[in-house]
Amino acid sequence: MGSRPAPTDAYRDDPASERWDSGIWSVRVSEESGKLESRHQELTRGMGLIGGLSITADGKRLVLWRANGQPGVFLTEIDPATRRFKQPRRFTLDENGNVASAWTPDSTAVLSVSNRHGTWKLFRQAIDQVTPEVLVEGRSNFLPRLTPDGKHILYVNLHNPENPAQPARVMQVPLEGGSPRVVLQMPSMSNIQCARSPSKLCLFHTLEGSTAHFFSFNPEVGTTQEFTAIHVTEEPGWNLSPDGSQLALILSPRERKVTFMSVDDKSTHEVELNPWSPGSLDWAADSKSVFVTSGPQKERP
Repeated sequence: MGSRPAPTDAYRDDPASERWDSGIWSVRVSEESGKLESRHQELTRGMGLIGGLSITADGKRLVLWRANGQPGVFLTEIDPATRRFKQPRRFTLDENGNVASAWTPDSTAVLSVSNRHGTWKLFRQAIDQVTPEVLVEGRSNFLPRLTPDGKHILYVNLHNPENPAQPARVMQVPLEGGSPRVVLQMPSMSNIQCARSPSKLCLFHTLEGSTAHFFSFNPEVGTTQEFTAIHVTEEPGWNLSPDGSQLALILSPRERKVTFMSVDDKSTHEVELNPWSPGSLDWAADSKSVFVTSGPQKERP
């Protein structure tokens, strides 16, 4: 019995990064003792996650498949007569993860997060710019939103390497840039959003078992108050109307409907989307209609 080359499973290229780029190393292993007989040798590295690999019996050839499905941002206009989208154009031109979730008050720039530098940072990019500018460094920053007065950006920070047990935090930073500050901390926090002035309503939700707890909060002082609680079967999707009067909710894509809740009295009504299954949603600027991503749902066997 001799030794044989034995490539390891794919490894994560940089554990400190928030990208999932991976590569492959190989090492010779004794068939008798199972001990290593050589130093690790790097075979390949690249962008994306390696999902599977196979090596020939003689150890000379390796085949692998790599997934690099990163979200990107596209920009389009809405035809005011037909309410249909015009031809979209790609807004973020790199191959990294980019997720946009808000506009500046003057509608000339987009607020997004990107892991283009290895970790999820906060960016602003004007619609006539090719490259975005960094507003907030760090890691695990998500969901930039505007405060009701439009002067500050709120976002969720989900990670603290020095304290992994730290709850998620709502952070605030001036729209024009500056030092971020902590607004509040809450375990299991997810989506956040604020209405537009003159409304001062800001909301976030947490998920505990089968109950989604919604809280209103003051972005200046960080105080919170329970707004409502809803029974759910999975993480809900929701969006607050710009005038602060209604919530649009996707409680389950399998139900093929959008639920609307009045902020004043918590009354609800539903709009059926048959045969379509909702994915995500957002309100129009006038708070009179909702845009919903959807697709036909495949029937389960």
